Amino acid sequence: MNIHDFATVLRAIIRHNLHLHEEGAAVKDYLVPMAWGDPGLGKSDIADTAAHDLGWELIYADLATRDPADLGGMPWVENGRTIRCRPDWLPTDGSGILFLDELPQAGIANLNIAATLIREHRIGEHRLPPTWMVVCAGNHQHNRAGTTTMPSHVRNRLIHFEIEADANAWARWANARGIDPILIAYNRYRAQDFHHHFSPTDDAYPTPRSWTATHQVLRLDLPDPLSRACIDGMVGHSAGADFAGFRQLCASLPDVDAIIAEPDRGELPSDPMTSYALMGALSYRASAANLDAIVRYLDRLPEQEFSVVCMLDATARNPDLTLTGAYQRWAAAHGDLLSGQ
Repeated sequence: MNIHDFATVLRAIIRHNLHLHEEGAAVKDYLVPMAWGDPGLGKSDIADTAAHDLGWELIYADLATRDPADLGGMPWVENGRTIRCRPDWLPTDGSGILFLDELPQAGIANLNIAATLIREHRIGEHRLPPTWMVVCAGNHQHNRAGTTTMPSHVRNRLIHFEIEADANAWARWANARGIDPILIAYNRYRAQDFHHHFSPTDDAYPTPRSWTATHQVLRLDLPDPLSRACIDGMVGHSAGADFAGFRQLCASLPDVDAIIAEPDRGELPSDPMTSYALMGALSYRASAANLDAIVRYLDRLPEQEFSVVCMLDATARNPDLTLTGAYQRWAAAHGDLLSGQ
């Protein structure tokens, strides 16, 4: 399952749980998702995006670094009886997502506390409001990310999803957040080689997270050799060298302004690398005013799959483009290709 699909499932689970609450069902009937995958796939970003889309708060419940006594509530004596204080991070009202990130990194004592939080929405006598949803994520033991073996009773209380890297799904997410179009075009082009290449031993390696961070590296005011060193330090030497070659190609692309001005005469790309780079540049420049010209140029492409790439990226960056007549005419003519995206 890719990140985009997990986001769709997560929203469906939240809606279902809210419906159960409205019907008067117990919180033990709620579905609690657990996203498994390599480091850097963007699992945390999906929980954050889901909360943002709902207008909800997101709380990271850090079970990995908290002391069990602190996590379960510090003991206190009141009227001669020992009680436990309510943990300060456990919400008392409203709606939101309580995100148990890096859950397998927690110790056994904390995982046992998590078991009641997942199943019963409570820690001791302190209850999580039923309009708060528990969502979990973590890495596998083979990732060497400091994980422990999750107890069987905890695993049995979760619905498990294996998250895999998907450059096209990441591109949709990245376009909506204004990530550099060269990075997006490159990741589409090198989806199988350098979009995600997890390494348990290398200090730097390419992941969706490290490519997203590379957007900030590209904004550093540094000469090329130092900028290249920073990129290598983020995604690794091999991916950095390959990306450097792609950036050099982008500098020699056909004039995008000339293509938009004369779409019926604009130079067509002759190879896949140039095609991906040019589609990234066109999608970044697309606007309601010039989309008709861009569509006329895209219709001339011998491989219409690149037309789809351009329009998907353009509309992810600016959803209002889907309301234009140019887009709607293009979509009607490319429905078969869009259905596969």
